[in-house]
Amino acid sequence: MVDRLRSWRLERNGNTSSAAVCSEFARYTQDSGHTTAAHHNPAWQLVLSWDGPLLVTDHRGRVTTAFGIVIAPRIRRMVHCPAGFTSLWVDPHRIDTAMQACVHAMEHAQVRRLQTAARGELDPLRLRGALREVLGDAPPVDPRLRQVLDLLDSDADINELAGVVGISARRLRQLSVQQLGGSLTMLRRWHRLREAVLQIPFHPAADIAARTGFADQAHLVRTAVALGGRTPGSLRALRS
Repeated sequence: MVDRLRSWRLERNGNTSSAAVCSEFARYTQDSGHTTAAHHNPAWQLVLSWDGPLLVTDHRGRVTTAFGIVIAPRIRRMVHCPAGFTSLWVDPHRIDTAMQACVHAMEHAQVRRLQTAARGELDPLRLRGALREVLGDAPPVDPRLRQVLDLLDSDADINELAGVVGISARRLRQLSVQQLGGSLTMLRRWHRLREAVLQIPFHPAADIAARTGFADQAHLVRTAVALGGRTPGSLRALRS
């Protein structure tokens, strides 16, 4: 897991975007509107509009409109942001799974609290406090699974990680489904994409794919669209 803050900010023709990753959080901001392709993600997503209501359409065609929307892991959706926005992704163990399988509109006061916490340098402690106020306490996590989450960005495979914490791979997978709502493999795939996004301003896409564990550039692009609803090129287009 990326425990130190890493970030970038791009400006071109008056448009600005930024990305940051630290610990269980990832943040992307853009000062113009955008509509994603249909996608799903193993992390929670909190989308906060800067001006005007957002629209989220889920896999059943249901539309949620609000200035701030919480999207549970693995829900297939399209997100329409008419103006600038902040998008936060939070690893699944940080929000109560009782809210799973939902798209939830937030109240204006909740949106303002999260926007304040998400401004400036990405600060995990500040964000955790805001999430507790808005969405309640984080659920308890089995200490063995917690240790695996801390090691998830290493090169060890799932069997090796299970061995490190003294349980079988089958038991580790069960804990992941029970407490994260999904697989560690998918969460690791998301973390690799986070790392790839951090490198977008600095390297060609083919090099990024090789650096971050993707088979090739096409694999990176497919993963970005599947988990984030947009291509790496749509971010690179803002590069100055």
